[in-house]
Amino acid sequence: MAQQSKITSRPMTKALGTASILSMAIAGASVANAIQTDFGVTYQADAFYVDGDAYGNDGSGNGLANLLRLKADFKDENTGVSLHTSIQLAGDTWTGDTRDDAGPGYSSQGNESVTLDTGYVQIPVGGNLIRAGRQAASWNNCLLVCDDRRDRISFLAPTSIGTWVALYDRRLDVLGTPNGVFDSNDSGDMFSGGLITRLGGMNVGLLYVHFFKNSEDAIYPFQNVHIFSPYISGSITDGVNFATGMNYVWGNEDSDGDSPFGDGTVSGLDFGAGYSGYARLHGNAGMLDWGVQYVGAIDGGLVDPGFDTYSSLLNSNPASTQNPTSLASMGRGFGMEEYDEHLVIGKLGFNVTPKLKLTGAVGWFSADIGQMDVDDTSMIYDISANYQVNDAVSTVASLGIMTENEAGVSGGGNNMYTTGAATDFDDEDLMAANVGLRVKF
Repeated sequence: MAQQSKITSRPMTKALGTASILSMAIAGASVANAIQTDFGVTYQADAFYVDGDAYGNDGSGNGLANLLRLKADFKDENTGVSLHTSIQLAGDTWTGDTRDDAGPGYSSQGNESVTLDTGYVQIPVGGNLIRAGRQAASWNNCLLVCDDRRDRISFLAPTSIGTWVALYDRRLDVLGTPNGVFDSNDSGDMFSGGLITRLGGMNVGLLYVHFFKNSEDAIYPFQNVHIFSPYISGSITDGVNFATGMNYVWGNEDSDGDSPFGDGTVSGLDFGAGYSGYARLHGNAGMLDWGVQYVGAIDGGLVDPGFDTYSSLLNSNPASTQNPTSLASMGRGFGMEEYDEHLVIGKLGFNVTPKLKLTGAVGWFSADIGQMDVDDTSMIYDISANYQVNDAVSTVASLGIMTENEAGVSGGGNNMYTTGAATDFDDEDLMAANVGLRVKF
């Protein structure tokens, strides 16, 4: 479940995608007495602004983007077997009359491709569930993985002590290599096993992840890597909730250990095991809701870009619904020894009316790169607004600032546009704003 290499959707023509959706709808209608159907729409539009000072540009950048997905689910009433699908019709920044593909956009595909977002079959077997196909993946409040898409086989077994989970993911398979399907050097195979249960009134999750070793110098960068990712969450009193979790990653044998989370060197820097974690309190009191949390990445520990830091600039960037104002990510040191990042941040929301909510956040971030003898701190300021027009439509707005940091942040921002590295972040603040529309029904 490491985040660097994500399986991307395979492009289809728009005509084929639209025809498939229509044919499924017609088929569902013709056998309505035997098949349950559920259709849905997700639409997202954003108008964003990015200040250029931290990028060595005296100007500023702006853009518009939209995301459109159609959901169609089918369930056979007699057997309980179901098919779950989501098709992405658009998901990129607007390029105008040229109709150019501007890049990865909100997920892995551009504006001119109709793609499979999710598509899997679910089969009940003796009280258990088997799922096969492209599935959404999130774990540990997004500390390990957040809204990713995985080509996966899942097995879920409910028992008296909780639900046991077993997952197999094919993370990479480049069939176009010289030996094609016979060459395991190009494969990225991952197994996960875990338990989701309740303990003392709290939600508890335990997950072990193992990347198989296919070769010494494989195309996929994780070989024989191990991850342990537990979490605990739940209510500790009326109106107050608690969550904590961690990732521990170790053992990469790619390039004889001279690799991320290996036991060797990369570009003259020492790498090894890394760990990360968070502790969060959040709740509500009347018209107010609040949250405070600590997030840490020690020795290059792993934090997914989608983890909610309460800041629109730092992380808060799910894999398949990218955030256009996410400009930096902590937790991307991938096992670099003596590379520590810390975040302490709080937020306060005020429900002005039942439909309008205003939220402000203030935080402190530090980065220390011991092997380079550089460290620095930043302040984070964020304000946002959400107006719920009706049950299906809402509007959002945000403005975020992160003050300059000589040590920088271990990871970059979103994939929706190209800004290059924030080369002047040691002297200039990061700043971005967004106004958006959300539709879901």
